Amino acid sequence: MEIHIPDMVWAIINFLILVVVLNKFLYKPLLSVMEERKEEIRKNMENAEDAKAEALKIKEKYSEEMHNARQEARSILERAEKLGEENKEKIIAEARQEADKITEKAQVAVRREKEEALTQLRNEVASLAIMAAEKIIDKNLDKKDHEKMIGDFIKEVGDVS
Repeated sequence: MEIHIPDMVWAIINFLILVVVLNKFLYKPLLSVMEERKEEIRKNMENAEDAKAEALKIKEKYSEEMHNARQEARSILERAEKLGEENKEKIIAEARQEADKITEKAQVAVRREKEEALTQLRNEVASLAIMAAEKIIDKNLDKKDHEKMIGDFIKEVGDVS
């Protein structure tokens, strides 16, 4: 096996021509496509980071709004409970006042009925006493003594009551 120098020189020249052709038509366009793809990936990564940052901001805002909504709901519930308790106390106080008024009216009515009953009883007792006295005395007293006797009897019956 013999090395043939002109063939070898031609092989090296062919190889260099092939490298230059491949470099010009394949390697540079491939590098530019790869560079474009690299740039596109970098932009996508930046966009993803921006989207992630925006999502975090939205999440924070949502969390804050939820916290505020919960606080407002608690506040509304507390006010409703307080208002309910105030209304309950007001209704109870009004009911007590109404019960006191009804009791007072009933007591006044009972006193009035008692006084009327006592007055009727005194009149009845006085009438009965007069009738009994007339029968006992058999009409021996004059009118003045008779009225004095009735008055004394009424006073005695009033004191006993």
